Amino acid sequence: MPKYISENCFEYIEWQSVYIEKFKNENNNLYLTFKNLEITNEHPLNPFETEWETDEAVVVFYDFEVLDSGYYDCSQVQKQVKSYDKCPYVPISLLHLINDFTIVTENIKRKNKSFFIQTFEGFPWQYGEDNWGYFKLKYKRIEMMWDSFYNQDDNNVRY
Repeated sequence: MPKYISENCFEYIEWQSVYIEKFKNENNNLYLTFKNLEITNEHPLNPFETEWETDEAVVVFYDFEVLDSGYYDCSQVQKQVKSYDKCPYVPISLLHLINDFTIVTENIKRKNKSFFIQTFEGFPWQYGEDNWGYFKLKYKRIEMMWDSFYNQDDNNVRY
């Protein structure tokens, strides 16, 4: 059992440039494992007075559905004028897309009492460094789980 569990905590996660280390789809839940995640100082479980990185963290999207998944293939577009809206969109399965993926940005598109709709964008490395990946999930809830903070023993922790 993880030491820290945070439910529906997406507004406290800094999603910028986080690589998906592992993933699995089990019982209609999507598990994404990250080497670490940075959480804001406002996060209720952050004992530090500033933003701080966790050690390995798992984010679980419960009862999820993939609404869209693919990448913009910009391999044939001139580098000086590269604009993703000029690149053809290639739909692919989510599990193929996130096999080698760095999340750069995310956005909550909709939330209500029943579900969330959230988009993630970033680099789908296995399809080339000139491409831009995109996936959109609908899920009932999200949990972030981790056991420790980066360099936790080396810092003054307020409890």
